[in-house]
Amino acid sequence: MWLKRRRLVLLTIFFILIWFAIILLTPSQLNDNKPRRQEERGANNPELSKPKAAPRARPTIPRIRIVDIDEDASDDQGEREREAQLRDENHAIDIKEGPPHLIRIVDEVDQEQKDLWDLEGDLIPRDLPGGLRTLSAIWNLTASWVKPDAITPRHNPYLGAVLHAMATRRIAEADVGFKGTQLKARLVLSGGQWVVFKPGRYKRDEIIEGTPYAGYDRHTGEIAAFHLDRVLGFHRAPIVVGRRVNLRTEIKPVASQSLLQTFSTQDKQTCFYGKCYYCKPSDPACSDEDGMMEGSLTMWLPRHKKLKKWRHLWARTYRENKKAKWELDANYCQEILQTYPIEEHRQVVDMFDTAAFDYLIGNADRHQYETFEEDGEQGMLLLMDSAKSFGNPHHDEKSVLAPLEQCCKIRKSTWTKLLSLQDGRLSLVMARVLSHDPLAPVLTALHLQAMDRRLITVIQVIHNCLQKHGQEFVLIQ
Repeated sequence: MWLKRRRLVLLTIFFILIWFAIILLTPSQLNDNKPRRQEERGANNPELSKPKAAPRARPTIPRIRIVDIDEDASDDQGEREREAQLRDENHAIDIKEGPPHLIRIVDEVDQEQKDLWDLEGDLIPRDLPGGLRTLSAIWNLTASWVKPDAITPRHNPYLGAVLHAMATRRIAEADVGFKGTQLKARLVLSGGQWVVFKPGRYKRDEIIEGTPYAGYDRHTGEIAAFHLDRVLGFHRAPIVVGRRVNLRTEIKPVASQSLLQTFSTQDKQTCFYGKCYYCKPSDPACSDEDGMMEGSLTMWLPRHKKLKKWRHLWARTYRENKKAKWELDANYCQEILQTYPIEEHRQVVDMFDTAAFDYLIGNADRHQYETFEEDGEQGMLLLMDSAKSFGNPHHDEKSVLAPLEQCCKIRKSTWTKLLSLQDGRLSLVMARVLSHDPLAPVLTALHLQAMDRRLITVIQVIHNCLQKHGQEFVLIQ
């Protein structure tokens, strides 16, 4: 009896193995025959045999590999899953949780691709060296990044750690933000770093109608503008990160009396209206029922660096019945270049680059700007307060490009960078870098697509200038 059972078991196993072999072999045979059948059909049909046009190459970003701090291959299952995710270029990196990692590029890439990869790699939090682990050390590091020609580093592996600290450090103090027309609060993070908190007042897909500068500040616009500044290689925008704060447990217990006086409760929501030019009790910003509120945190520049305000040379009047001189005078730019020679006034050249920047983000509200007082006429134009951006993805405010169209000048490096971001690469890169923000997704697909569309217009404007005046006149070294 035992022998019969054994034979039965062996026969069963044998037939199962044959069945698996048939399943595994059948698809490969079908696939081998498929090209042959297609060739036969093509021979009988002239239309099918015609060579097809090569599809347009999709912009890619190099693949990467995660390795441990000691650079040994990891056996951790979670890490292997994240590594598999990174092999698919359609997925953004997501390693916000778990231990810090080093990143290794897998694909052979050119310098341009590597530069773009560095933009994203720098956003990943890493362990700080011993000397930067005190509460204030990381803020001192960011202060050291501020130079006369840039306020953020072109490449620094600790940028991600700075953003993480801004998004997670305990809020030690909260006060009103007096300056400006829009609601904001000044917070102090543990370690003494000042930041500006702009509350979220719109849903991601909400479209702002009306004038180009209509509506409240958009916290998502402030976040995206910081990242675009890095993508374009300007490095003139202060560091910004998204954060969810609890108004009841994180803000009110440490708030100043001036700020507390503006708080109220409406329909189980915690609200505040702060102090600013347009701030009023009837128009507060409110949390959800749990007291949570989204917002953007902007790094306060070192306090010893005094700022000087300037009126933008292409500022609007903000009056429907009155236009600015640049909107009426065809020779306006010639007058500007004679009064402010670009060799002596860096900020004028910055205005040309900034026009492209503001047009891409849909910001028509840069009526003034700031520079470092100590740098005088050669001070760089700081890209601060870009929150009136990304309001309407269906509208392109062409007047923002007036400095470019009227003067036909732009930095050669900016022109080269804009060209490298064509064919959908701009939206791809922006989606990747924004995926690291705690509030991701920061922008909707419509806003990302709008950036690609607007880039085409910017390039066309500069191309027309080059055809009319030539490279020597248009491109500034």
